[in-house]
Amino acid sequence: MALRPALRLVLQELLSRSAQSRVLTLDDVAGAIGTVAASADDVESLFAALEGEGRTISDADVSHSPKADLAVVLAAARALAAEMGARPTPSAIAGRAGLSVERVRAALRFATIMAR
Repeated sequence: MALRPALRLVLQELLSRSAQSRVLTLDDVAGAIGTVAASADDVESLFAALEGEGRTISDADVSHSPKADLAVVLAAARALAAEMGARPTPSAIAGRAGLSVERVRAALRFATIMAR
C-alpha cells in the first residue's frame, strides 16, 4: 500500500531522526504522526516502509506495552468518570490502575492512534 503524501512526510521525518541509530520507538512514531489522520492500515504501511528502510521499531520499555495497558487504563477511566461525573486526569487514572502516569499516557496515545 502506497503512503499518502502526509504520511510520506512523516516517513521522511522518522528516517531522518533515526539515521544514526536505525531504531525508533513507538513513541517516536506516535509523536511524528501527531495530528495527521491515520488509519490502522496507514500505520501498518508506515511501519512496513520504515522496516523496508532498515529501521527497527521497538517499545521504549519492553517490560510492558501500551496495547496491554489499554484495557486496564480504560476500565479505570470509566470507573473514575462514573464516580466523579467528569473526565479523570491521567494521574487519577494512574492511581486507580496501579500504573505510572507515563504508562497511562502511552496507552492513551496508543488508543488515539488506533482510533484514527
